[in-house]
Amino acid sequence: MEKRITQDDVIYFVVTDRFFGRDKRTVAESDTSIHGGTLDGVIEKLDYLLNLGVTAIWVTPVYENIPKAGTTEPYHYYWPQNFERIDSRLLEGTHLPTSTDIASFGVFVDKCEARGMKVVLDMVVNHAGYGAKERFGSDWFNSGGTGDIKGELSGLPDFNHDKPQVLDYFINNIEEWITRGKVTNIRMDTVKHVEKKFWHYFKCQIRGKYPDVCLIGEVLCEGKEDIGTLLQYQNYHDFDSIFDFPLCTALRSTFIYDESLRYWLARPRLNDNEPQGVLDDDNPFKGGYRNANGLVTLLDNHDLQRRIMSHARTKHPGDGAGLDWAIRVTKLCLGALFTMRGIPQLYYGTEIGLEGWKAGDDRDLRRDFPWNVLGTNNHPQPKFKKEHEIFEWTRDLIRLRKANEALKFGTTITLWADDLVYAFLRISSDDVALIIINNGYERMPVPLRVGLNPDQVPQRFVTMVANELEHWQTRLPLQVDNGQAVLTVDGKTIDIYCRNA
Repeated sequence: MEKRITQDDVIYFVVTDRFFGRDKRTVAESDTSIHGGTLDGVIEKLDYLLNLGVTAIWVTPVYENIPKAGTTEPYHYYWPQNFERIDSRLLEGTHLPTSTDIASFGVFVDKCEARGMKVVLDMVVNHAGYGAKERFGSDWFNSGGTGDIKGELSGLPDFNHDKPQVLDYFINNIEEWITRGKVTNIRMDTVKHVEKKFWHYFKCQIRGKYPDVCLIGEVLCEGKEDIGTLLQYQNYHDFDSIFDFPLCTALRSTFIYDESLRYWLARPRLNDNEPQGVLDDDNPFKGGYRNANGLVTLLDNHDLQRRIMSHARTKHPGDGAGLDWAIRVTKLCLGALFTMRGIPQLYYGTEIGLEGWKAGDDRDLRRDFPWNVLGTNNHPQPKFKKEHEIFEWTRDLIRLRKANEALKFGTTITLWADDLVYAFLRISSDDVALIIINNGYERMPVPLRVGLNPDQVPQRFVTMVANELEHWQTRLPLQVDNGQAVLTVDGKTIDIYCRNA
């Protein structure tokens, strides 16, 4: 199997300690101790993940961490004290060796890949855990600095990658994880906080020697105005992918909080004075991303303010109609995630509407996965309305994406964007998909001119779209007359027209 993350994939991200473990402790969600989720537990739940349809599992770091900081244990494993060992707390169970040697992670990778599941390992080079300076020596760290690079993130000891011994140590350490831990895909934490020199050395030494390694960078910049910062890591520092936080912000701002689609997503391309949307920065010939289709897209994760369902419940509180609307807008967000360009990433539990938000710290944002809602068939039981409905929708979207090349590899062509409606095409070499979003609350007819200008797109695309519209008209409520398609779209709904529906 192909081990490297590609545009074919759907990534599923777990905070390993909060996912599953045979000896998982029953503790309050607000508890900051380690709950007992393990790598062994991830293997136990591969059937669930394969049933959902995801193709890659991203696990939080596995380094040996400090025992605790105050009363808080490092359940997230981002507080390393030894980068050369696996934390023994993650190795409890029966499927993996108990040795904390890096090679034990290679066994985990082998077992996942044997089931057709790729693995992404979260890695940290920016900082050590609290109190871990003594292990390395104070001269390895920045001291008294400020700003993203020289300052201490959350007070954690900050490595100085301008020091040759620090650079050399981490380049060799990463090589150990690649060769002995069988790591192919790296999610690199806190990228913008690391000295730029490190990425030059990584590109020269790791990228040159291991061209199959895929590097995905976390640059936590969420606004449209931050796209230029993200661009430099893909275009200059040679990251294979970056997490598309600006698109995450755009999807949340529009579909949940009802802001303008044409402001956030894409302009109609009728007026050069229209504000640029997030998707308007995709063209590499106009200073955009080198490959926007290769960005990792998301709705939520372990660091953002709220899970997507909690945003929806904030906008639409209460049970009954409030819950119905919250489910509806969450499904709309998921529909956009799986039809827009990029490699979709699901945060564990998003597929069942798991909630959580920051309230002083991150513990509620990282709740335990509620396995009790599942039946014996790895589906949420119908009595759990929210979980069941969102799971089935997500699973169907993943199947649709897998079946249609245009949704994985296609160029994005904006057909129309106004405050409430966004319509676009995804076109690949021999496939096309039409996606129309009504972000209003009322059912409305959407007159949509689908004629394409052959001066802007190949004539083959024009012919392909025309043929597909005629095909869709025979089986869907789509009226086509002289290049004008009229659709009636329900409020807060996404309509997806694909060849393989």
